[in-house]
Amino acid sequence: MSEKFSKEVRFLLYLLSCVFNGKEPKEEQGIDYRELLDLARKHQVYNIIFPAISSLEGVPDEEKSEFRDYSMSELKRMLVINNEREIILEKLTEKGIRYMPLKGLILKAYYPKESMRQMSDNDILFDEENRDAVAEIMKECGYKSTATGENSDDYFKEPFSTFEFHRTLFFMEHNFCPEFDNLWENASQDEENPCLYHMGLDDIYIYNVCHMYKHFSTAGCGIRFLADNYLFLRRDGDKLDNAYVSEKLSEYGILDFEQKTRRLAFKIFDGEKLSDDEEELLRVFINFGIFGSDSVRIQRELEQMADGTPLDKAKKKYILKRLFPPKKKMKADYRVLEKHPYLLPAIYIHRFFKVIFNPKDTLDEVKNVKHVK
Repeated sequence: MSEKFSKEVRFLLYLLSCVFNGKEPKEEQGIDYRELLDLARKHQVYNIIFPAISSLEGVPDEEKSEFRDYSMSELKRMLVINNEREIILEKLTEKGIRYMPLKGLILKAYYPKESMRQMSDNDILFDEENRDAVAEIMKECGYKSTATGENSDDYFKEPFSTFEFHRTLFFMEHNFCPEFDNLWENASQDEENPCLYHMGLDDIYIYNVCHMYKHFSTAGCGIRFLADNYLFLRRDGDKLDNAYVSEKLSEYGILDFEQKTRRLAFKIFDGEKLSDDEEELLRVFINFGIFGSDSVRIQRELEQMADGTPLDKAKKKYILKRLFPPKKKMKADYRVLEKHPYLLPAIYIHRFFKVIFNPKDTLDEVKNVKHVK
């Protein structure tokens, strides 16, 4: 890989490649292991490289200990979350609610060890008709509703258990909203649990690419997305209906994106030389954290809003939209409006005062808006 990238970036990708391919890593001189740790945290891959770091004699004891502490903390978090998930899924089954695991709950099985695939939350697709029943289950289990978005209901329980219950896989965002027809029909029903459905392989990959593109196009995304698809394709790529996959990705307008990111992932983790264009694409992935940044999201949204009009006008429109979102989003975020739409003005006032009494978040967003040029 070109020396345009820092030693730490090159070494991180090398370590990931070693872990994925079962190779013992070699020592590298001049590595700033503090920077390497920060980079691994930024992309949520430190659990992956920890075994490789542990085997290297040149890693300073302090940094090696910190890597170990982070990994042990993550392991503790995962044990709690796994236990919570078992409880919730059992409750769904008791109520006869169909559900389908998504994202990391599927992809963790493709890693050398499941504990290597860190997860921010538990993503689960379910029948929207059971929305109230799911809300009741989560309340009974001690969870608080943190968001009722356009396509998912989010719940949190101290100290770190988060669930996202998806009613649909996507909602319209930056003119991108792929529809997954026959998703439940393409899935396979679990042999032991009739409420549990396993997403079909073709849909897993198509969804992974769509999910990566959504983040990439709105706020940017990190290299773990590339690792997910690399490991999935390496194990199950030959089982895909490539004609169907290409047809759907072409329909969604992201076939070229899939082809470029697929080539990039295999070249990175198989240790092959990158072209100039591929290095530039990799730089985009490296420069963002796992789910990108708010500043990039705001900049891209302002660019879309501007659409030939003065940027200052787009900024005012953005702030107004953030203070007073459209009715559709308000109904998604505040379920009470479904039955009591007349409360809309009162909830707008409530939102306005929330903004005032959360000055730090508000000021940070305003600063990001002002810095866009």
